[in-house]
Amino acid sequence: MNLVDKNKVINDLVEDGAHIFGVILDANKATDLYQKMLKERDFGKDLFLTEQEYVSQENHLNSNPTHKRNFLNNFVEELAFVENDSVLQEAIKSILGADYQVVIKKTICGVPFKWLPNWVAKKVENVNVANLGAYIKPQYRDITYFRGIDYHQDIIDWPQGATDLNPANFITVYVYLHDVDESDSPLHLLPKSHKLGATLFPHKLTKLPSGKWHYQDEQQRKLSCNELVLTGTAGYVGMWHNCTLHGTQPIQSETENMRISLRYLLAKSNANKQKLGIDIINQSVDGNLNPEHTREDIDCQGRAKLEGNIINHQK
Repeated sequence: MNLVDKNKVINDLVEDGAHIFGVILDANKATDLYQKMLKERDFGKDLFLTEQEYVSQENHLNSNPTHKRNFLNNFVEELAFVENDSVLQEAIKSILGADYQVVIKKTICGVPFKWLPNWVAKKVENVNVANLGAYIKPQYRDITYFRGIDYHQDIIDWPQGATDLNPANFITVYVYLHDVDESDSPLHLLPKSHKLGATLFPHKLTKLPSGKWHYQDEQQRKLSCNELVLTGTAGYVGMWHNCTLHGTQPIQSETENMRISLRYLLAKSNANKQKLGIDIINQSVDGNLNPEHTREDIDCQGRAKLEGNIINHQK
């Protein structure tokens, strides 16, 4: 059995805002779960509302998975290879404590272009967060469907008052259930971007000729960040801080297969007063970890009001 180097995990999160485990989970069990998911649902064009049905709904809110409306509730036993993995659990507990809480876990589905009705394709063509939930039939909104998501922080969904937990003490664990190469909408991550703390979305980013990204916060503080593309095979795991910038480009493979992954958002319990890895990590962050506002790209109904996608090198 491989043992995790807890100090390295914490040090990586301090220095880079992320720790990449690579393939640590059972690839056969990941593949088995993926195949069962494919049999559970008819993925494709029939997931989508008609344009008339879309127009008749009140807003874009409440279209993402919840604890009750969650595709993963169909696979409790199959998820044990992730949730009981000794290496992953030891790392998580060193950061968040043995009594850590699952804020939300869900299935993430990267949607191929060929699934999109023409009217949906036009609406999300240059939207920076192409979360497709509002275009999906209500009975299928137990999965997060996306078509590329611009660089963002996971704290985007957790401004002050959104939860009783402390969003500064959140980490994300991301799992690939099948092979993901550069054409399959892999995660793009900007190491060290967490150092500025929570900043307003859309973030102030510029791609430099060197390939690095110039990142600036609202106080004109600046960072230069490399770009890390997370490609890997079934059982691949990455972990990052709530303020680490990451995103995806749309699927670009010739076969146009979808990507299905698992995303766990985990938190230190409010009752745990121990000094843990997350506290050490947060001490290295020179910025706001409890933002009042996190985004300015959507209106009060959750509809996009800004265009432009930085990760796709568009202005």
